[in-house]
Amino acid sequence: MKRSDIDCFVAHQLSTWHEARSRHEALAGIETKTVNVNGVDWHVTFNPARSVSTKAKLDASSIKSRKCFLCKVNRPVEQVPLKWGEYEILVNPFPVFPGHLTIVQCNHENQLIVSRVDEFIDLAYELEGYTVFYNGAQSGASAPDHCHFQAVPEECLPIGRDYPFRRYYFTGDADKVKSQMRHVLATIPVEEGNEEPRINAAVHRRSDGSFEAVIVPRRAHRPSCYDEVGVSPGAIDMLGTIITTSRSDYDAVDSTLLSRIFSEVAIVDENPLLRVGIMTAPEIRYTLHGDYRQEGDTFIPLSSDCSFELEDVTIGVNFHWERKERQCFRGALQLMKVENGVTAVNIISVEDYLMSVISSEMSAEASPALLRAHAVISRSWVLAQLRHKGGLSCSVTSSEGETVKWYDHDDHVGFDVCADDHCQRYQGITRVTRQEARDAVMATRGEVMMSGSGLCDTRFSKCCGGAFEEFENCWEPVHYSYLTVARDLIPAGSLPDLRIEAAACDWIMARPDSFCARATPEILRQVLNDYDRDTVDFYRWEVNYTADELSAIVKERSGIDFGEILELLPLARGTSGRIYRLEIVGSKCTHIVGKELEIRKWLSRTHLYSSAFVPVKTDTGFTLFGAGWGHGVGLCQIGAAVMGASGYDYREILLHYFKDAEIKKLY
Repeated sequence: MKRSDIDCFVAHQLSTWHEARSRHEALAGIETKTVNVNGVDWHVTFNPARSVSTKAKLDASSIKSRKCFLCKVNRPVEQVPLKWGEYEILVNPFPVFPGHLTIVQCNHENQLIVSRVDEFIDLAYELEGYTVFYNGAQSGASAPDHCHFQAVPEECLPIGRDYPFRRYYFTGDADKVKSQMRHVLATIPVEEGNEEPRINAAVHRRSDGSFEAVIVPRRAHRPSCYDEVGVSPGAIDMLGTIITTSRSDYDAVDSTLLSRIFSEVAIVDENPLLRVGIMTAPEIRYTLHGDYRQEGDTFIPLSSDCSFELEDVTIGVNFHWERKERQCFRGALQLMKVENGVTAVNIISVEDYLMSVISSEMSAEASPALLRAHAVISRSWVLAQLRHKGGLSCSVTSSEGETVKWYDHDDHVGFDVCADDHCQRYQGITRVTRQEARDAVMATRGEVMMSGSGLCDTRFSKCCGGAFEEFENCWEPVHYSYLTVARDLIPAGSLPDLRIEAAACDWIMARPDSFCARATPEILRQVLNDYDRDTVDFYRWEVNYTADELSAIVKERSGIDFGEILELLPLARGTSGRIYRLEIVGSKCTHIVGKELEIRKWLSRTHLYSSAFVPVKTDTGFTLFGAGWGHGVGLCQIGAAVMGASGYDYREILLHYFKDAEIKKLY
């Protein structure tokens, strides 16, 4: 049914039903205000007509003694139904929004959605431009004895937003969303004596034909303060609009009261705040958009639509794509004085941070499976940083003739993580350009990779080069069972022992099949941001240096005068063929360097793509034949993109790259 047909149906009903028309017209004059709860805005309305629902007595004896107002024989004669299968579509005479509909099952049966998921989704397909919602028998339904749904124009009840409590979020075609909803409904505990879990649910059909749905599990029907403040939350309340029916109740609702109500009727989960260091400069130029409150050196937003801009933010520090950008951010801004100027710190929730990270790390046009996989590993990584602050961030072993250095992420003072590739690319809301990025974070909210009782160290790189590297060959000498050698392929097939020099040379100089070798230009456009697409030779590549050029680069980057570079000799390779001990022989001295990132730094004015290379001496200098882009540990972003495009779901992708790990929901 087209939106215009629904509008005509509503208009015709109101033209012949004075009582309903007067209440619909009164909506234009109802009083509203905005209350912010944990950074999320809620609309609060003063709508006295809704007291018939909000104040309804729902004990068993009251329900048994009253006539069911949804049964046809008890409805007003003016209320003319529109038949839809075993249901009747009605104009709601006590509306919350214009065009408010009630969809009533013809038979008088209890309010249950478990066996009616198909009808719920199909109804969203039928009602173009409407959000269909469901109040469970003990979660806001004023007629728990008669099965019904409700629907309002989709602009009145948006689903794709954050909430300060647990919810399950789904997107996809009708069959996929139906399957996901059934699965979740089967996993939510059912209290003794009840027929289904306490829930609210909502769904609508997007303009592209896909569906967006949400389930909110409930602890209780009404909060303990209900007798003092008559807020009885149903789906509309839980999804963004609080309904009050008296002036005193309306005035009483503030952020403190709403937080208390949600903590009692919903399942409030942790969504930790994160301090992200964006930039340090002698002076920082910034612009605030919206209303902020200043507390010392920190600007705190007063509503969820506030944002701030920073000028000249450097991205890709010391890498080949380094450049400056103007970037925009949500959350709070702290301007922290430091020895060499001012550091801008963005204080933001982990879930909001992730929406930017997965778009900053790759194009927001990536497949849903890849975006969801990346949301899980990025969440796992950042929560691990919050749990294990103060660990060893860098190790340098220097002796006569050898330098071994490795870098990790937790060496920041004054903030938890930085915004560049040293940690995870975070470029604010500048690159949250498509709904798919939000969907990925919301659909996986709270999901992490676990090994036993601990969070996995979920590393990732652009391209493994066909084989996975092990953690200890890049960072501290610790072995993780879930970060182990394997081929980037399903089924994996055989993999040579790439720690052996001859095997590594053969592997790198060839082009063995793997997921990351199969990337097409179309897939790369989905995976890589514009500046990453400057690099096209990621799987197998070569770099040519003259002897003078290489000698100058190594001297500049290492601080050691080798004279003329005569030989590059791999001494130790890891499981992907990456060199982690390299001997550099010069006319003046010989020196050994490690681990992989330090090797990449010494051999390039930016960073060599990877340390999986074969050095070949030429008449004029050296050619480095290489494989992969980055350290090769954990998830291979380009390989995962190919998997997503090939039909693997995000769980299959994660368990391919993190062997024997588990995906668990923390909150």
